[in-house]
Amino acid sequence: MRRLVAAVVVMLLAAVPAWADERTEALDKQSYEMYQQVFSPFCPGRSLNDCPSSKAHELKSEMRAKLEQGVPEQQILNEVFERYGDKYRTVPIFEGIGRWVWLAPICFLLLGMAIATGVAFRRKQSVPEASKPLPSGLSPELQRQIDDELSKLD
Repeated sequence: MRRLVAAVVVMLLAAVPAWADERTEALDKQSYEMYQQVFSPFCPGRSLNDCPSSKAHELKSEMRAKLEQGVPEQQILNEVFERYGDKYRTVPIFEGIGRWVWLAPICFLLLGMAIATGVAFRRKQSVPEASKPLPSGLSPELQRQIDDELSKLD
């Protein structure tokens, strides 16, 4: 009986670090994705995740601590954007000028597809080049003789 209890205790103790590792991995993934949504205020043109600055590290630590405390990711991001401004969003919001940032590529894609469809439709309706008679300086007799010889090859 003691061995059974000891085995159960050992199994439970072994499972605790695995559970903690899973939780840490989930938080790592969530924080990584959160950092990717913010341009670094300290390294122009880089996401917060890619910035090697010590200030960026401090901001990431602060964001991670809030995430570990159970603060929702969107609330943390909103606080960062309130502090530093919306210009540090890597993905624009769908309002104001951000709406055009989202819609312009879609409009250009649809316009391009419409133009390509129109060109393809017009080309399909035109006579293919292979069926047009080729201009030649051959006499009708010589052309007939060439056609006869070619038909014998078939």
